[in-house]
Amino acid sequence: MGGVKITETEFSDRLVKAFGEDMLRSMIDRELIRQAAADRGVEVSEEELAKEMEQAKAQYGTEEQFQQFLTANDLTQEEWEEEVSMMVLARKLALHGVEPTEQQLKEFFEQNKDQFAKPAMVSFSEIVVDSKATADEVVAELKKGESSFADLASRYSMATTREAGGERPEMPIQSITQPQVREVAENLPVGQVSDPIDANGSFVILTVRDRSEGRPASFETDREAIEEQYKMANANSLRDILDEQLKKTRVTIVDPRFSSLNEAYTTVPEDVPQFGAEGQEPLPQDGARQAPAAPTNAAPAEAPATE
Repeated sequence: MGGVKITETEFSDRLVKAFGEDMLRSMIDRELIRQAAADRGVEVSEEELAKEMEQAKAQYGTEEQFQQFLTANDLTQEEWEEEVSMMVLARKLALHGVEPTEQQLKEFFEQNKDQFAKPAMVSFSEIVVDSKATADEVVAELKKGESSFADLASRYSMATTREAGGERPEMPIQSITQPQVREVAENLPVGQVSDPIDANGSFVILTVRDRSEGRPASFETDREAIEEQYKMANANSLRDILDEQLKKTRVTIVDPRFSSLNEAYTTVPEDVPQFGAEGQEPLPQDGARQAPAAPTNAAPAEAPATE
């Protein structure tokens, strides 16, 4: 670059300086989570992981959008699965031992009843235009039957939903802020197309795809959700769990660049298993790189990276 070289060592040193401490802290905490879970017999089954991955993947929409997410975050499928697995393990660890009585669940339900009521829901598609004349033109084309609602939404609509053919995801009816639109969404028969709705200067044409009735909260019907919410509200502090695990695991930071972490991971007994690389010499101060020696009596943990 103009006769100046940026070496791999310089580049790596900058990365380590900017992100190394946070990354090492994360790696240590992850291993402490694994060890704490193993000590308590907490595991993530294949079925649990598959269910969690399916739910997480659904948030990205299509498979193509999911792959775009992986690419944008420089993740492989395996790395993403590891992230999901760690998230589930940490959650199960925090919930371990939280076993409410029936009376505690009933009291929690009474205190949080509104959370468990199911609101009336609606899913609809929209075409939003800026004039009554354009709205009438769109309705006329829909009545001809030559173009679909989605096609006309893509062609005419000003709303961001135009890229999705006008489709909005399912939502509580009461969450629709414009009363004129809310009334139509609540009463228009499924599959029919509305007349143009004057909504504060814009004109909206709706078609309701689906609608479901709400229902009040019920302890019997919602018991599973009530127990889940109770456990989440009374989960153990993950930080406290990791601090407890530190009393059984020695953490030694051998790289002088990260020596400030030694205080954060101070341990107690001298005869506890070694987390790190016992007997390994710290990196030279000038930043010269060397491969770490294999630990001689390591606990089931990997040595912190020294490169």
